[in-house]
Amino acid sequence: MTNSTLESEVQETERTGFYLVRVGSQRDIIPIHVGTVVLERGEDVICRTARGVEMGHVLARTPSDHIDSPSVGTLIRRSRPEDQLLWKQLIALSLDASNACQTFLTERGIGDVLIEVEPLIDGRTLYFHFLGDPSPETESHVQTLSELYQTQVSQSRFAKLLEHGCGPGCGTKEKSGCSTGGCAVCAIAGGCTSEAKK
Repeated sequence: MTNSTLESEVQETERTGFYLVRVGSQRDIIPIHVGTVVLERGEDVICRTARGVEMGHVLARTPSDHIDSPSVGTLIRRSRPEDQLLWKQLIALSLDASNACQTFLTERGIGDVLIEVEPLIDGRTLYFHFLGDPSPETESHVQTLSELYQTQVSQSRFAKLLEHGCGPGCGTKEKSGCSTGGCAVCAIAGGCTSEAKK
């Protein structure tokens, strides 16, 4: 192998990198493939993992020959301000909805303890975390718990902003810069932007 060929292969490896990111409420560390993107430690990213579309926190770059995990994620993009707003709201809403799910189990005399319901940033995927293995009775109610969770979230003010924007005039010059965080929320719904829509 000539020196030029070896240098070319090294450069190609450097251009297609892998990073370790921390994801999920269990703080799992997984490798993600980022292609030619160069990330910084501490950045938040949106990535696709075996669980779904997740918010990830970049820890470090890692050589491809150090990866022994069977599940390697892929980078979708860097996190944006509206992603951060959405994520914070999903976590906050999850606390109330998790309490409602635990109440549902308690009222039916089911002794399983629901630690939390973990949403992914795609807004559609939920993971129920129990203390120990859930009973067959709880497993038979998972669909009901999921529907209860979604109902709780859909009734929140934030969900209404996502669906309908900030109200009459959303997306117009007059409405641009609406209430705190408003335009970031509306941007998720395709509403307000920093400039009036044409």
